[in-house]
Amino acid sequence: MTTNSQRIYNLPIGDKLPNATHALRNPEGVQELLYQPLPGINNIQDLINHGYKNNAKKNFLGTRNPKTGVYEYETYEQVYEKAVAIGSSLQNMNLLKITNEYKNFKYYDKSDRHFDGTLKLVGIYAKNRAEWTICDMANGLYGYTMIPLYDTLGPESVSFVLGHSGITTCICSTQSMQILSQTKELHSLKNIIALDQDYSPELIQALEKKGLRVLSYQELILKGKSSKIPLPKNIPGASIFTFSYTSGTTGNPKGAMITHKNVIACVRGHQNCDFRFNDSDTHMSYLPLPHIFERFVNCTCWLTGAKIAFYGGDTLKLREDLAAAQPTVLISVPRVLNKFYDEINYFIANQPSPQRETIQKALNEKLQNLRKDGKFNVHHPVYDEKIFSNFKKMFGGKLRAVVSGSAPISQRVLDFLSVIFSCYVKQGYGQTEGTGLETVELFLDTTQNHVGGIVASAELKLQDVPEMGYFSTDKDENGNPMPRGEICIRGYTVFAGYYKDDEKTAEAFDEEGWLHSGDIGLILPNGTLRVFDRKKNIFKLQQGEYVSPEKIENIYVRARGVQEVFVHGDSLQRYCVAILVPKPEEILKIAKELNISETKLEVLCKNQQITQFYLKSVTDLGKKEGLHTFEQAHKVYLEPVSLVIHGCLTSSFKLQRHIARQVFKKAIEELYSTPLNIEQKPRL
Repeated sequence: MTTNSQRIYNLPIGDKLPNATHALRNPEGVQELLYQPLPGINNIQDLINHGYKNNAKKNFLGTRNPKTGVYEYETYEQVYEKAVAIGSSLQNMNLLKITNEYKNFKYYDKSDRHFDGTLKLVGIYAKNRAEWTICDMANGLYGYTMIPLYDTLGPESVSFVLGHSGITTCICSTQSMQILSQTKELHSLKNIIALDQDYSPELIQALEKKGLRVLSYQELILKGKSSKIPLPKNIPGASIFTFSYTSGTTGNPKGAMITHKNVIACVRGHQNCDFRFNDSDTHMSYLPLPHIFERFVNCTCWLTGAKIAFYGGDTLKLREDLAAAQPTVLISVPRVLNKFYDEINYFIANQPSPQRETIQKALNEKLQNLRKDGKFNVHHPVYDEKIFSNFKKMFGGKLRAVVSGSAPISQRVLDFLSVIFSCYVKQGYGQTEGTGLETVELFLDTTQNHVGGIVASAELKLQDVPEMGYFSTDKDENGNPMPRGEICIRGYTVFAGYYKDDEKTAEAFDEEGWLHSGDIGLILPNGTLRVFDRKKNIFKLQQGEYVSPEKIENIYVRARGVQEVFVHGDSLQRYCVAILVPKPEEILKIAKELNISETKLEVLCKNQQITQFYLKSVTDLGKKEGLHTFEQAHKVYLEPVSLVIHGCLTSSFKLQRHIARQVFKKAIEELYSTPLNIEQKPRL
């Protein structure tokens, strides 16, 4: 068992807390929590100015030319000048919503409480692109507050955010302008800054009928360059850099207020581990910028001068963008990495026999070497050049590191991609309210199935959850301490509360200032954190048993032929049911094995023989992974259409259960309407 002196993660501090673990800190932050990525950087303006000073003439923001397919870059200097121009015009043209009506900010650092609460708000509604980042940097330089809207929002959610924030100006793509033209209630919105020039006269007329004035992004840059406003001095670290609207998994989104200090503390956490960006790196920006995970990664690029290449706007063509941009680092989420895993395996399976066997032999050998003798080894002197370089080229050929966040991911997928890409593939943990990064896994760590340790700008504890049987006093099968409980965070990375929602803010924190995540974790003997369950989404079955659907879904999604999963149950039912979205290519193979000649996906999903195959497949895996009988889905429904198409996922690829329940209401009712076979009945 690892002693405290040997631990590189999560050192216990002080006494054990009531009904919780000790406070746990990064070894670097034992004496005090740290937030500055470099001396003298106290806000995002300082961060940008540092990056600009050191990288002015270097390529910075890249956009793929649709005609040539080549990425073309603007230098840091060109970007900086545009950001100053936009920031100047927003103020000169009275386009900011200035308000100080809300005062109830929460801060870890008591010295931050002198912030007077004045906010200068402006909205942005577009997919990731260079102009998005230029406007974001303008806000950072001048101390304005950006209000981003997800590009996937429909008119109803857009209207809510507009009303909640009260913005008067929104920077928009043409696609977003079209949605606004169909939105019934625009509240205080008066001005649109159009990023594109491909809009029709009819669209302008529709917006003007709603009382909106349409301005040109290029016009703002020209006016701003001719009438620059000096940058403000000493922007408080406590001032609000952005609202990050939670994705609305349980209803209307909440506006999480993220401060300058929150962001630079996360940048510090990222840059002070063994994987850090530098000015020779290229980051592919495709995760939604309104999501704080992608946002703080971009801010890390601002500091270091790492290039940012923006995807073309279509995730189905992401691999083409990756091949063209040749990123060195890939920040991703399980849903995308699982898709890459499936695509690569499908490609291998369809190679002629000799090539397939050679690739499989190389895979097996590299996977064995991956953990051999306790050394983390992702390279092979022969196979990397002859075999795996071809796979790596599919993703640009230069990847040196891949990081997964947002949700748990299978260790099998992480190891497979490490071997395929011949680079480190690790995961971290964070939440919107923690500014996207709270724990990070060290790249030279050889242990598996965890998300590393707390960053030096925050501290961690696990709080007992008696109703789920998780306690800080739990032990493993060998009698070693293995505390379990709800993950709670406190420190510089923790947000300032939800805008105009004191009730939800109070629910998020306990009386000692700890942010309660709703995620369930355990501390392994070496100090690492493993996230394995969810508190907020539990439901109670009729017999009184608590069930965590996310825990089951994370297991079932690894079963053969399963692409997506939605598990449902409630207190009126004695068992769970599951909606399974099959992998199209795999269900065809399953049908062939069952001597079914049908090839249409919709018809195959209704075939009872195939349905029973899938039920057995997920049940067998559930047993293997230790699910109790009451946790298992006793009936399944095969759905041919992706949950994405049904609108059941947020832009950060999290399941919106309230929407999924409505979408599959009829299917769920049908599953529960027929009796179970005797062997299917759950034991009480």
